[in-house]
Amino acid sequence: MKDFIIEDDLLIIDSLTDGDFVIKEADQQNIEHLLLSQKGSYKEFPILGVGIKKYINSPDATSRLRLENEIDKQLSYDNFHVTTLDVNDLQNIKIDGNY
Repeated sequence: MKDFIIEDDLLIIDSLTDGDFVIKEADQQNIEHLLLSQKGSYKEFPILGVGIKKYINSPDATSRLRLENEIDKQLSYDNFHVTTLDVNDLQNIKIDGNY
């Protein structure tokens, strides 16, 4: 999916060319924003968001299963079709699929 790109701020093409927003593949960016956002972060879609920070410091397996379920559910809400999801290493979550 192509979308505008945000890296600490909205990226804009050099004004000498056409001064428009940078448009690139944004799947990774969209997934990152979905994982980091809390429910209620998007006013139009109040149930969208994983809130991954609340799961990071929890060592028990039940919490990881909840996280895996929540990621799968939230990505499905965003029309992302998950083929592989691995949350065993919270520092390196593996998500594979497509929009």
